[in-house]
Parts: sequence; C-alpha cells; structure tokens
Amino acid sequence: MLILACDTSNSSCCAGVYEDGKELAFELSMEKKTHSETFMPLVKRVIETAGKTPSDIERIAVTAGPGSFTGIRIGLAAVKGMALALRADCIPVSSTLALALSVENISSDPEDTLLLPCFDARNNRVFASVVCDHSKKMVISEGAYDAGQLADRIAAVRGIDKKKIIVAGDGAETMRPVLEGKNLSVKYAPGCVILPKGVFLASADKKAVSGAAVKAAYCAVSSAERLKK
Repeated sequence: MLILACDTSNSSCCAGVYEDGKELAFELSMEKKTHSETFMPLVKRVIETAGKTPSDIERIAVTAGPGSFTGIRIGLAAVKGMALALRADCIPVSSTLALALSVENISSDPEDTLLLPCFDARNNRVFASVVCDHSKKMVISEGAYDAGQLADRIAAVRGIDKKKIIVAGDGAETMRPVLEGKNLSVKYAPGCVILPKGVFLASADKKAVSGAAVKAAYCAVSSAERLKK
C-alpha cells in the first residue's frame, strides 16, 4: 500500500510517502507563503523524490483539523481533488493526535508521560487534547478549550502528580501561564509541528473513506459565523 500523508492544518505544511509502513520521502515547509502556494508543489516534489508517480498513490491520509480554518480548507480541497483524480481513498485524522505522534520523547518514561498537543486558537484559547505517551490514547478529548479551564481539567486528572507533561505546539505559550501555578511537572516544546510520520501513524487502523466523504473537524465555529449569530 502506497500512502501519501499530508498536513496543512496550521502554520506549517508537510507531506510524506509511505510504502508498506516504510517512509520513502518527506518534506516539511515552514514558509510564510500561504498553503495554496506551497502545498501542491511540495506534494509533487515528495512523490518524485520517493521515485513514484501520482498514479501510484493508493491512499491519502490528511489532517482534518482542528487548526487554521483556511489551512484546513486548502488541504482538504486539494486532497479531495487528488483522491478523485487518482481514484484513491482517504483517511482523515485528528491534527492534535498527529502532533502528539510527531513528538519524540527522549526525556521521560512514556508510561509516566502525558502529551498536550495544542494549537493557538487566539483569545486565550487552544485547540488541544491530552494523550498518553505510552498508549497514544486520549485522556482528554480533542476540542477548543479556554486555556485556564483546560489547565483545571488537567490538574484534576487522576494521578497527575506522578506524571510528566510535555506541551507541544504553538499553543504552548498560551498554556504556560495557566499551568505554572498548578504544581505540575511540565516541559514546553512550542516549536513542535506536525510531521508526515505523525499523520501516517495517526491513520493506522482507521477506516478509509472516499474523498467526497472527508469532512473538516474544526471543533469551533469561525468568527464570521459567530458574528452572524
């Protein structure tokens, strides 16, 4: 099975090609240009670097959100078009889980560590989840959270006083001030971004669907929708 794994859900974008679980090629872009300019050329380069052609792609794993509304729309529109043209199926995955699975924890025992992948959602809010580093299961489900309320929920997790917490992603600086008063063991990694391997790993054992069936998982309404109401 040849899988294209890609992400445009936040400020970075990436793509990788995987064949029977082996990574053939990947690329990460931190360019300030919009994903509408960078994403498809990046995908083309990655497929060529892998020594494949677009028609070889059998499945596309893609982050469906949460994150940047515009980024998600750009990525999903591109993936839907590719899936239709290539007759490939798709696996939409959680962007917070993909970020958690992109983290390389070398500082603590995974069994004693919780990952807090989070993206800045502005106004002291984050898109986040809490993931057990060992099992990769969500301890706190994905959603749009007020930073202070999320910190309270984390502090209330059973046995949290014995856990290490790694806060990953650009939401780390939003979470820092509200976590520091909780007497928790926390490390911050604001520079962490989603990598293709995280998207690929998040797609494992997930049901494939048609490109037409892929839907965005914003976890919040846009500011335009809030104003409309």
